[in-house]
Formats: sequence, structure tokens, C-alpha cells
Amino acid sequence: MKLPKLSEDVRSGAVTPTELVHRCLEKIRKLNPVLNVFITVLEEDALKQAAERERELRAGYYRGPLHGIPVSLKDIIYVGGVRCTAGSKILSNHVAPYDSTVTKKLKEAGAVLIGTNNLHEFASGVTSINPHYGPVRNPWNTEYIAGGSSGGSAAAVAAGLTPISLGTDTSGSVRIPASLCGVVGLKPSYGRVSKHGVIPLSWSLDHVGVFANSVEEASSCLHAIAGYDPEDESTVYAEVPDYVVDLDVGGMRVIYFREMDRADEEVGRLFKRFVSVLEGLGVVVEEAVFEYGGRVRESWAPIRLGEAAAFHDKWFRERPMDYGADVREMIERGRAFSAIDYVKAQRLRHEITRELLKTLDRYHAIISPTTPTAAVKIAEAQNPETYQRLTENTILYNLAGLPAVSIPIGLTDSGLPVGAQIAGRLFDENTVLRLAYHVQQKIGVQRP
Repeated sequence: MKLPKLSEDVRSGAVTPTELVHRCLEKIRKLNPVLNVFITVLEEDALKQAAERERELRAGYYRGPLHGIPVSLKDIIYVGGVRCTAGSKILSNHVAPYDSTVTKKLKEAGAVLIGTNNLHEFASGVTSINPHYGPVRNPWNTEYIAGGSSGGSAAAVAAGLTPISLGTDTSGSVRIPASLCGVVGLKPSYGRVSKHGVIPLSWSLDHVGVFANSVEEASSCLHAIAGYDPEDESTVYAEVPDYVVDLDVGGMRVIYFREMDRADEEVGRLFKRFVSVLEGLGVVVEEAVFEYGGRVRESWAPIRLGEAAAFHDKWFRERPMDYGADVREMIERGRAFSAIDYVKAQRLRHEITRELLKTLDRYHAIISPTTPTAAVKIAEAQNPETYQRLTENTILYNLAGLPAVSIPIGLTDSGLPVGAQIAGRLFDENTVLRLAYHVQQKIGVQRP
């Protein structure tokens, strides 16, 4: 399902929102038992929402590109009155007391909420192998991980269960599953989208992001959910532009850092093709060494793990064995960091960000493989090396808060998707999306 065509069909009356919801529900009934991407399906409520969107259309009221379009949410984002588990045992019966800001904005844009997606427990990992709700399976090959922590959201879009889904990204948790599932995954600038009503992992690194099949779809969704929110002090009072993605990119300059290109052979081959496509579009591509490339994790670890340990402190002291083993171990690591470690990490973060911003004074964007490897088998993924490997190229942009998008650039010989990442200047999502759009027009979209 491609959103621009669906939006046009809904507006013209060629298809109704109710018909779209029924199509999604039929696919969910067929594929969710295999892929395990939904925790809660809002069948009755979605049909009610769809009927209301139809009444609005008959009355001449069209809300925009998301009007009547089914959307799913990572099960860490509040939908008032709906269970929100965060993929955990601890919150297995927790009912969201209110709508998150992004939920409200989606409703205002006319979207139909169809359900909540499975994830890595408390968003604290990159495999979406969940000990409480079962693993999310990759639609391209169900023996492989979908990535995480927003694995259910990425897999739902890849398998056509919903055209758009929202996830969260703290260390790459939108871009990594987007890469492994072969969809577009957009992490906006820190402060562009409200996190109010989203269960946190790491307050200063968390971002709400978008999954879609195309860059145009991701742009439409970002426009709907972005903006200042007085309920979230991290949001910035800045104009949300219309994202015009089809403007020419000839003459733009992009750079890739050599240390972010330590990819497997097949990923490297596809990334070189991606670079060739950019150059064919008239984009100047250069390479360099990033001075702080070897110190990113030194800054990231005390912040990501320390803030998560702070959030989970009460539950962890009272119910430590209710966490999955990998999440429990991460919280324990976070509790071991001192306040001095945390402050030093934040100071280093400022240095890293300053150096990145200097680079982006000279270049429009920074490119890399999103992940240096394609998906790995579920049976082989539960180890620290998998986390380390899959986050190599993504955590930098959580530290700096810069916008970054992953787009699919092809398949390995074994038929698994590979993604390329484009990161840009703070609050300049438009340039990142323009580059991504033009590459996608050349490479195309493949579906499992």
C-alpha cells in the first residue's frame, strides 16, 4: 500500500477508510500469527474511526494526506484507554491514561489508529526478541530478526499490515529495523516531535520517528506530528515547514566518514551503488576521518544506560526478576555509572556535537550504511556483539540530536534488505528527505 495513491483514492472516493481498515485487518489476521508484530489490535475502534472519517468526507471536510489512513504505533506510545505494555511484564496490564501528543496529532490529521506494535522490552535493545510477547520476525525471512527496538512497527509496514507506523529511536531503534526490514525509517531532529505520553528509555536521547514505504509518506507523517508542545520541554518552538522532497539535489555536497564504512562485503557493495546513484544525481561525495569517531560510545554509554537506570530505579529494586535477562543486565550496567561518569559523558557529547556541526557547515549531509550488516538469525542474535554491531553507525545522531533517515538500497544475495543512512543539519529534515527521495526514485522499492 503506497500512501500518496491511497490518499488520492480516499479523497476521490475511489476507496473508503472502512475498506482500507478491513484490508489491514484481513492482513493482520493472516500474517500476525507468523510475524508477531502486533500486541494489541483495535479492530472495533478502528472501524468506528474509519466510519467517522467517511462522514467527514461526505460533509466536504478533508483533513489532509493522512485522512482515513490506517496507522499503527509502537506499544510504548500512549493511546488513551488502551493497554500500553512497553513490551514488558511489569506493565502487562497498564492502560494508558491519556493520548500522547503524537497520538492526538495523528487523530487530528485524520489517521485511523489500528493497533500497537511489538518491540524489544522497554525499547532497550535492537533485536525485538521479546521474552514476554515473543520475537518479532522479519517479513523477508521469518528466521531472522526484524531489528529493534521498534521491530514490530518496521515489520508491520514492510509486510503491508499498515501503511505507516510510529516508533522511537534512542540508539537507532527506528533506523536499524527500517534497514533490516527494507522500509524508510526517519528519526527527526531532537525537539522536532513531542515525546509527551511516550514511555522513556533515555530522556535526552529518545526521539519519536516514522516508518513508511516511501520518503513522501514519511514526510507527510512528520509534518502531521511535528511541532512545539508545552507538555514536552525538549521540543523547540520552531516553524514546521512543508517538506518539499522533489526539488533538485544537484550541486549538494555530502561526506562519509571512513570509520563508519566498516561494512560486510555485501552491504559495502550496495552502499557503493548508493554512492554512485548520488553522484549520478549531481551530488558531490567526499570522504574524511571523523576525529571523535572512536569516542562516540564512550559518551553514549553513561548517558543511555545511566538515564535508563534512573527511570527504572523503583521497579528494578522491587521487581528485578520481572525483566528479561538482557534488559536487566543493561540496567545493572547503568546503575554502575557514577554522577562523574555522566557529567563527563555529557561534556564529551558537546564536543562531538560541535565537531559534527562544523562538518555540516561545509556539507549538506553525512552518509553511511545504516547498519554494517544485514539481519541475523533470531537463534544467533542474543549477544552483546549484535547490539554493538547494529548500532555502530546510528548512535552518533542520537547523541547530536541530528535528523537521520534510513532508506532501502537493495538486497543481499540471500534476499535480506540493506539500508543507507543520510543525516543532516539540525532541523533541516527537508534536505535529508530530498536526498533520500531522489535516491529512492532511482533505486525503487522492493517488498517481501
